[in-house]
Amino acid sequence: MKVIKFLTGSIIMAAFFASCSETPSYPSGSEVTAGEISCTIDGTTVTLEPVDADLPSSFMRGFDASAESDVSSGSYYDASGNEKDIFQILPSYGVNWVRLRIWNNPESSKNPSEPGASDLETVIAQAVRVKKAGLRLLLDFHYSDYWADPGKQLIPEEWLECTTSDELAAKVSEYTTEVLEALKNVNAAPDMIQIGNEISSGMLKHKAIDSSETVTNADEAVRGDFCSANYFKYLSAGLAAARSECPNAKLMLHFTDINRSNPVNYLSSFSSLDYDVVGLSYYPKWASHGTIESLGEKIAAIKSTYAKEVVVVETNIPNKVSDTASQNYYENMSDSSVKVNLTCSDGNLYSGVYADSDGKLPATAQNQANIIRAVIEVAAKNGASGVFTWGGEYKGSWEYGLFGSSGKPSAALIVMSVQ
Repeated sequence: MKVIKFLTGSIIMAAFFASCSETPSYPSGSEVTAGEISCTIDGTTVTLEPVDADLPSSFMRGFDASAESDVSSGSYYDASGNEKDIFQILPSYGVNWVRLRIWNNPESSKNPSEPGASDLETVIAQAVRVKKAGLRLLLDFHYSDYWADPGKQLIPEEWLECTTSDELAAKVSEYTTEVLEALKNVNAAPDMIQIGNEISSGMLKHKAIDSSETVTNADEAVRGDFCSANYFKYLSAGLAAARSECPNAKLMLHFTDINRSNPVNYLSSFSSLDYDVVGLSYYPKWASHGTIESLGEKIAAIKSTYAKEVVVVETNIPNKVSDTASQNYYENMSDSSVKVNLTCSDGNLYSGVYADSDGKLPATAQNQANIIRAVIEVAAKNGASGVFTWGGEYKGSWEYGLFGSSGKPSAALIVMSVQ
């Protein structure tokens, strides 16, 4: 573990306290080792070791806050209970980037549920607030009316009339241009642009989805299956439009289960595309995402082979999986591979992650922060440019939340300040 002299740690902490406008309550009755940071909110304390890696000021401490606009999200408050804009709270905890998704039409009749507001009007309002808070913006184009991920890449309802891939590519270009021009017009242009979301299975490939989330493929003429000619045509259209409208922004391609293939071979097919950043999802509960050590190996391999920046653009883990204390362990999550993924080649859990006397991993705010911190450390050690948490804005009702059900920050949010 990196040694930090007490004076250095004191300077870091003093800077953090000075920047923390809502003044969280830090524990005064317990000792904190030099270099550690600690935070107590509403009786919950989280204490973290520094990361064993150099974190430049440019390192992206990102927070996906897309769903803060959802009707059900309600208000946010600082640690003292004062109502504030979430984008004004986040910088106090070290966040310097915000990621916002954009859906073509969340009110589409093709949606199987009410997924929340991420249409252009909503995103413009959010982006203005992001910039006002002094944060940088990553815009995440899903090119869908609904969630786009490996299981579903739904063509927007208004684009279903397209019968050729050229027509659909034109829609991608026009829509990308329209969105970026609108953001530029309010001085809220993104600093990074993500063309597609978790495109590991394809892009614009499904035409319908039912209530059980079973998808129906689009016609072969327009379907963007992974690494097909259509797939690359759609990506090229989005990238070209983004590069033209925002030449100073970095362009990202976002993958999720890239771990199942050699990352060098996996990305070789993308060499003709004009992009700057490889975005990765890493959720330690999923076996397909691999161990935390393999995440580092993957980041290093991508950087050395393709000279692309790498960002862990989605990560998080629940702080609670059961209302019953005896069941509140990561081992009790469906499809959980947390312990396997966080166990290193020497047989020990990754530094900072803790187990109880039975060897099980408690789902707590402390372990949530420990595991995010571990991802930050592994990413930084292997040359990644940053890490973004996902789902933190959902608050206590969604167990990934980095805000409590009261709307106040969770003490675990301090992980974004770790040095």
